[in-house]
Amino acid sequence: MPIGITRSLGASGIPVWQGTSKDIQLAQGGFKLTATGYPDDTVIPAGTPLVINESTRVATFLDTAIAQQNESGAAVTYHVLKGSTIKIGDYLSKGAIGGPAYAVTAIDTTTSTLWDLLTVGTTIGAVTAGDTLWASTATGATAGALPADNALLYCDVVIKTGFVLSVSAVIKGTVYARRVPYTTSIEAQFDDIIYSQSK
Repeated sequence: MPIGITRSLGASGIPVWQGTSKDIQLAQGGFKLTATGYPDDTVIPAGTPLVINESTRVATFLDTAIAQQNESGAAVTYHVLKGSTIKIGDYLSKGAIGGPAYAVTAIDTTTSTLWDLLTVGTTIGAVTAGDTLWASTATGATAGALPADNALLYCDVVIKTGFVLSVSAVIKGTVYARRVPYTTSIEAQFDDIIYSQSK
């Protein structure tokens, strides 16, 4: 199995960052991305929240999904747009911190070309199409908690089994708010990131 360092770009080609390189401040040096349990060719899009450790040079990312349709308050299955990074075992949550968060028990990626279906053991309540669902660090009725995200992924990365993935992390810059894989409940973590509403 090949071992090496690689950085791969996704195919969307849509700019996520505003300005030029001089307007974007990166944390010094690259970081080894910890990304286990994902199928090959999973794309981690630019703008994804990261937790970076500048001592160990390791980065982890926040798993997210976008609701594809409205779901009822008793739902235990959630339709999400293709491209989700949520995986089985993640504690699925939504909205602001302190809400319900329960483990994903199954993921169906084969039924539709437009959406995937996430199943949880206990409902996380109603969602509206376009809502961000995210992986909590804790589980329970009021336990929804975000990791200590402190940077955003600079460019798309494609998961490849057996390769060490090196990523760049943005700690200050301006991002197109409509082009990142999450909504306002997560934006509040980033004091030095400006979220532009420009299209």
